[in-house]
Amino acid sequence: MKSKLSLITILLGASSLLATESYADGEGFYVGASAGYSALNTPGGDAFTVGESTESTLYLQDSSTSDTGGFGGSLFAGYNFNKTFAVELGYTKYADSNYSSTQTEYTETSPGSGTYTFDGQNTASLDYSTSSIDLFLKGTTPVIAQVSAFAKIGFSYVMQGVDYTNSAGTPDISLDGGKFATPETGSTTQTAVRPAAALGLSFQATEHIAAAMFAQGFYGTGDFSSDSSAIASAYLIGASLTYSF
Repeated sequence: MKSKLSLITILLGASSLLATESYADGEGFYVGASAGYSALNTPGGDAFTVGESTESTLYLQDSSTSDTGGFGGSLFAGYNFNKTFAVELGYTKYADSNYSSTQTEYTETSPGSGTYTFDGQNTASLDYSTSSIDLFLKGTTPVIAQVSAFAKIGFSYVMQGVDYTNSAGTPDISLDGGKFATPETGSTTQTAVRPAAALGLSFQATEHIAAAMFAQGFYGTGDFSSDSSAIASAYLIGASLTYSF
């Protein structure tokens, strides 16, 4: 009986020692979550024009709105090879970019008459919704006491949803006079693998819990003025909590 108790004691002591050494080396898995302010680098501006006046048709802008930037967040998990290097996989949701416009349409009663009659009201909306699956190599270096600096570099598999509706059809769109390619009507999704990076400072609050302030983002592709499938760059600035096992 004593030998069994001694064996159990030795095993418990060894496992405890291994866990302590593993923590001391920084090796092991971790999970975390973050939240903060995010935005897409979609075209900016309040004037969202859905149709341009011609000799026979007159458009008058009634209202226009734009809502860009807002809440974003991420979930992530990783593995620390040591106190310096880790690999991390995560999912990030960025704030949407939403545009809408209402116009009144008038049609010339007869060619060259200069008089117009009411021909209805047009509404249009354009919404961008972006999320990404992120794969990073993370490097960490101590700064002072329990504070460390870290950098991440890698790639994001970006999924950008575009919803476009326009009761006037698909005329040119402009935001503050800046033209860009008209997306397809309805809902479409563009995907791409894009370079991504992050920088931050972390504070080791307890043996297992760390808090951080960071900035993260990916670099988009395409020119919105000429490419209807362009993907906007995005960023997230916020705070995170991480639990290390």
